[in-house]
Amino acid sequence: MDVYAEVVARLAMLGYKATDEDRPGLEYLIRKCRVAILSNIHHRELPDGLLYTLVDMVAGQFLFDKKAAGALDGVEGFDFSAPAKSITEGDVSVTLAGASDGASNPEARFDALLDQLMHPPESILAAFRRIKW
Repeated sequence: MDVYAEVVARLAMLGYKATDEDRPGLEYLIRKCRVAILSNIHHRELPDGLLYTLVDMVAGQFLFDKKAAGALDGVEGFDFSAPAKSITEGDVSVTLAGASDGASNPEARFDALLDQLMHPPESILAAFRRIKW
């Protein structure tokens, strides 16, 4: 199975359309995340059961890197500008929705999704782990 094609499909599910310019970064992250999984489970080859874990890790890391670099600004569906929470006209007071809004904040939900994608449940990796001597 082509991991690159699976990652591109996963990114599309998350609302990001990968371009040819994204390919080198995605291929780098595929190699990086594969090594991270293999070192965690002490295998030389990726077990078939961890393919989708690898795909999610790559997609999450890719979107995290894009967001950190400011490359998601202007991409449709990834607008994290803080909307006004309240506005008062007399003596002008504007309160912006922010991190204190918790789960209702779209950026906080997106960050939680990325964290979940980048850090798979330990039980999944443990199911494939070998003892290292």
